[in-house]
Amino acid sequence: MSSKSPARPSDSLRLQLLHWLLLPLLLLLSVNAWFSNRAAVANAAGAFDRLLTASAQAIAEDIEVKDGEIVVDLPYAALELLETNLQERIFYRVVAPDGKTLTGYDDLPLPPQSVPAQKLPLRQQAGLSAQPADSNPSPAAGPTLYAARYRGETVHLALLQKRLYRAGPSAPVSIIVAETGEARDALSHQILVDGLQRQGLLIVAAGGLVWIGMLRGLQPLGRLRRQVAQRAPSDLSPIDPAGVQREVRPLIDALNLHTARIERLLSSRQRLITDASHQMRTPLAEMRTQIEYSLRQNQPELSHQTLLDVHGDIDRLARLLSQLLLQARADPDGLPDPRSGRADLVELARAASLDLVGAARRKTMDLSFEAPAPAVTVGGNGLLLRELINNLIDNAITHGRVGGQVRVRVAWRPGCAGRAQLEVEDDGPGILPVDRERVFERFYRAANGSAPGSGLGLAIVRDIARAHAASVELLTPTTGVGLCVRVAFAPAPAPAEASGLPDAAAAPGPAT
Repeated sequence: MSSKSPARPSDSLRLQLLHWLLLPLLLLLSVNAWFSNRAAVANAAGAFDRLLTASAQAIAEDIEVKDGEIVVDLPYAALELLETNLQERIFYRVVAPDGKTLTGYDDLPLPPQSVPAQKLPLRQQAGLSAQPADSNPSPAAGPTLYAARYRGETVHLALLQKRLYRAGPSAPVSIIVAETGEARDALSHQILVDGLQRQGLLIVAAGGLVWIGMLRGLQPLGRLRRQVAQRAPSDLSPIDPAGVQREVRPLIDALNLHTARIERLLSSRQRLITDASHQMRTPLAEMRTQIEYSLRQNQPELSHQTLLDVHGDIDRLARLLSQLLLQARADPDGLPDPRSGRADLVELARAASLDLVGAARRKTMDLSFEAPAPAVTVGGNGLLLRELINNLIDNAITHGRVGGQVRVRVAWRPGCAGRAQLEVEDDGPGILPVDRERVFERFYRAANGSAPGSGLGLAIVRDIARAHAASVELLTPTTGVGLCVRVAFAPAPAPAEASGLPDAAAAPGPAT
């Protein structure tokens, strides 16, 4: 036995708005952190690359030729530019034009030989292998910046070439200064953290401001909730949407429309209860009076007749109760749209006619049925439409003349192609034109009516027709005698070959 878990209640509107605002902001913060990290690394690299270049330039200024030899007077200020509080290592190397190391670390790598020095980008990765010490880079107008693996770690290098004309027309000296990356990594990390802290504080402040704004913006809804909660249970008057925001007004209008439907439904139920209590009180009082009189007289013949009368009254009362219950079910104000279903009007009319053949024979009436096609599909509730047809045929039999005729037809309305209609025609006394509007009211009896009845049949027909968006007309037959009730329906939107509908342009003939 499977059990469904209860539906999860919706989160509060405030939390939903915060989620939809803060989550995208956090996503943007993550994307911005990635770009900020790249910018921080680039800024830190640029700053330390300038220091490497300045250190190399300071060393280059103290290189000169004395007595035909290249002399390097290494200034300590050149390396102090790169000193930081971190345990960072600094390397340097000065290479003579012939590739011999004049001072510094002999194995400090030169830039890749495959790329001319003057065309190297700002950061040139030298790879894991260092160039041999005797390789001679091409002369360059400015410094060459690159990175390489040195002694198991990545170092950042700056190469500056200084041409010494006393040593020959093409005798550049290469000055290389290198450092490990601890300082620039620390600087880029500090730049990133400082930026993210500021952005995080901005997001927190934005969340707080959004929360305060939501509290103030939702105040009209809080006032509206209190006004509705303080209403009396019987107060179904419309809610005034003037005090709420424009986006909430469609919801208020929908609630007012729903409340109006409930009010109409309650009013209809109240009228039905009032009318039913009045109509049921009279036959019950009559039966009670008959039974009490029969008991006082103590006559077998009178008791037997009283039982027969009471039996007939009970039948009429049962019919009245049945129609009252159907009236409550067929009320269009409380009935969901039945047109979403599909019903075969021909089959319903044929079945209802067969059910009432016995009642017609008891009055020696000729009950006939005609249809233009094997099936005519309309949008509607089959049970309600069956009751509508039953009421029309029963009324025609009850109020028609003995030995007369009752015709039930499913046809197509002239001048309105594709619109199905149901007609029930009798040759009885009919209904006077002055009463044809009022006979649809509950418990109203026409002035020329003599047959017994509850006065609910046509009221039920009207309500079921209204629920199906159908029209009801009371007409005089072409013979001039009797009454013809015509109910026009809009057919269900289905293909003609699937639903059995004939071509709208054709004129279908009757089928008995």
